[in-house]
Amino acid sequence: MNWGKLAVAAVGAFVVIFVTEFVIHHVWLGEFYKAHAQWWRPEAEMNSLIHLMFLAQAIFAVLLSIVYAKGYEADKGGVGQGIRFGLLMGLLWMVPYSLMNFVIYPYPASLIMNWFVGGMIEFFLAGAVIGLLYRPAK
Repeated sequence: MNWGKLAVAAVGAFVVIFVTEFVIHHVWLGEFYKAHAQWWRPEAEMNSLIHLMFLAQAIFAVLLSIVYAKGYEADKGGVGQGIRFGLLMGLLWMVPYSLMNFVIYPYPASLIMNWFVGGMIEFFLAGAVIGLLYRPAK
């Protein structure tokens, strides 16, 4: 495993995760969240905890990159392998997460579906970036 390239891939994945989370939750679903504010912490309270969100995103990016590097296939490397990885990891995470959220919380199916679609896009993009940036020396 190439630790330098792994670090670069993790930083790239973090940027993708950070940006897609912002787009999904502030741009795409922001108005929905405001209309259903009773379901969430007050904004000031969330803002006081935002460092934990960034930490979670960073840990997620590092772990995704490590899992990718451990399964890296040199003859299949690159963006294509990263996209396949992202789609599989997305399904691994988003299908059970979505189903469990639908069962546990009284959220409308449309919100769960939006989270699923947004999450799959996020995993797709993160996988593509990891595949692009993690290319060990031959």
